[in-house]
Amino acid sequence: MYKADNTQPLTVMGLMSGTSVDGVDACLARLSWQSGKLHHDILATHSVPMPADLRERLLRCMAEKSIQLEEFCRLNVAVGQLFADTAFGLMQAHNISASQIDCIGSHGQTLYHWPPTQPGMLGGTLQIGEPSLIAEKTGVLTIADFRPRDMAAGGQGAPLVCFADQLLFQDDTVGRCVQNIGGIANVTVVPSHAHLKEHDVPLMAFDTGPGNMLMDAAVDHFYQKSYDPDGAIAASGTVNEPLLQHLMAHAYLSQQPPKTTGRELFGLPCFQELLLGFPNIPPADWLATLNRFTAASIVDAYQRFVFPVYPVSEVIVGGGGSLNPVLLNNLRDLFAQHAHAISVKTHADFGIPDQYKEALAFAILAWASLLNRANNLPACTGASHAVVMGKHVR
Repeated sequence: MYKADNTQPLTVMGLMSGTSVDGVDACLARLSWQSGKLHHDILATHSVPMPADLRERLLRCMAEKSIQLEEFCRLNVAVGQLFADTAFGLMQAHNISASQIDCIGSHGQTLYHWPPTQPGMLGGTLQIGEPSLIAEKTGVLTIADFRPRDMAAGGQGAPLVCFADQLLFQDDTVGRCVQNIGGIANVTVVPSHAHLKEHDVPLMAFDTGPGNMLMDAAVDHFYQKSYDPDGAIAASGTVNEPLLQHLMAHAYLSQQPPKTTGRELFGLPCFQELLLGFPNIPPADWLATLNRFTAASIVDAYQRFVFPVYPVSEVIVGGGGSLNPVLLNNLRDLFAQHAHAISVKTHADFGIPDQYKEALAFAILAWASLLNRANNLPACTGASHAVVMGKHVR
């Protein structure tokens, strides 16, 4: 049994599949706690694309918000096998044995997320991808199903990566926002140590709104592609201002944190409703507008909830959105219009591969769980107290 004050390096693998449902990412890292700081070295990464038929089945049940019990069981096994294959594939590719890995942290694939909408209410969440299959195939202790423990304490069960963001990016003098743009976009505000010494303010993290989700729905509808490579289609279009203003009036954007969202609000049904309301917009203009909306909703969230409380000078963008130059340019343009000087960077600027940041985060969450250290941040999730998240499968 490891102890919470353990300082010896541990080797942990994180597995992640997000709301884009495009594949499973694995990140193997050596983690240690020294002199009050987390030290990390990324040892290996590996990725496996989501098979098209499995992705279609997952997206269908997410859109319909219902599933037959038999299909649920089959999906749980299929996703679990994919996660197990990804973990084992990393081990094979880098000649790493089970004895060299202390544990694996698996996020699983979210099917449905039902956060509490008022104080005192309990919510629920469902991530599939049977962890027993990962433990069986790899021979490594697997820690999974992190979110329910936070929700049992009254939290939203999200965002969870803020725990890792604080450990990875907190600086003595520089205030930062760590902005992930996957299917959904979420931010972690990481105040500088100097600011925290002068002001009694908690860490803040919340989902800002859609990331790539609406853009992916549009490019699939109009072009039968899974995403817009390099934002090329968006770059060829023109922003439709009436559509953009309609999107910016979405009630979620003004909702106070802590808050989380997902396909329930910004998935395929949302896009189909928009198509009915705005039937004559050219396809490229849809992509241009939805790209701008993702950036504008992020900047709007900072203006409402972040800048009034925290001095921020750097925004660190990760996730698939960090690979979209049009989206990054939209962010830089909007920050220049509406905020003081903001430097927009990516995780790669800090030596972390953008694609594998969330997998690294779940390695860190599993590391803390293994050490019996609390790994939620109640100020971010709304939980009543700190808890140790993650179910252990040996």
